[in-house]
Amino acid sequence: MKMKLLLPELVLTLLSLGANAQCFYIPSTSTNTDTLSYVFSGGSFQSYGCAPIDPTRWISGNGMSITVNFVNPEDCPSFRVWGMNDDDIASVTVNSVSYPLNTSSAWYDPKVVCGLSPGPDGVYFIGGNLIGSNTPAQGNYSYSDVHLSATGVTTMTITGLAGAGWGFAGVLVNCPCLTDIAITDPSTTGFKAFPNPFNHSTTINFQTPLSNGAVLLMNTFGQTVRSYTSLIGSELIIDKAELPAGVYFVAILENEHVISGGKLVIQN
Repeated sequence: MKMKLLLPELVLTLLSLGANAQCFYIPSTSTNTDTLSYVFSGGSFQSYGCAPIDPTRWISGNGMSITVNFVNPEDCPSFRVWGMNDDDIASVTVNSVSYPLNTSSAWYDPKVVCGLSPGPDGVYFIGGNLIGSNTPAQGNYSYSDVHLSATGVTTMTITGLAGAGWGFAGVLVNCPCLTDIAITDPSTTGFKAFPNPFNHSTTINFQTPLSNGAVLLMNTFGQTVRSYTSLIGSELIIDKAELPAGVYFVAILENEHVISGGKLVIQN
């Protein structure tokens, strides 16, 4: 069965893909310790007009931090941040060891806007840290989910290194993992794409036909820019549409579990 899907304006994030079946969001205000517990060092709870996540734990860049302790080791935990500007910098440690953020170790979903937030992105990975994409003058009234590729996580700490302040909204657990896909050679994985590179469209052929599949397309910042869900069959046509030229990472999932991955290159 051939599928041709073009979603030029609709971006389905990894959270959306697994929300109904797996992902579970635990806000920073939760006092239930069945799954995890929060330890706050500095900061306070503040509400800034984003009803879905208010209040958040507001911290500034002077070493304030949030430590998340998991009752059972967690694979690929995620955390949600609100209102980071480009003067706001945060670092992450996993199991008490520094965890630099890059396209191999983590990825983030498109931002969700609650107010005025110009530009396409909410956060970036720069120098191993998490940094907001907008200037303080522009403002960033949005939140973003940052997903770690780490497995066996018992404790995770997010620390403010610089900036006037941003909000920690909570943690997501039991989400699908995307691990080690950024360096995968597509010629050795469970799919082939032709042509690759491409400038109009490419056809992905799956080695094993999908029965309940999904394909995620991510840019070099680790952000999901295109998602195809509920896939059945052995072929998918991807159109360039509005996507800019560059390298993209592909993750193929079956029943919400990653089964293979690789790279696509788009040319002008």
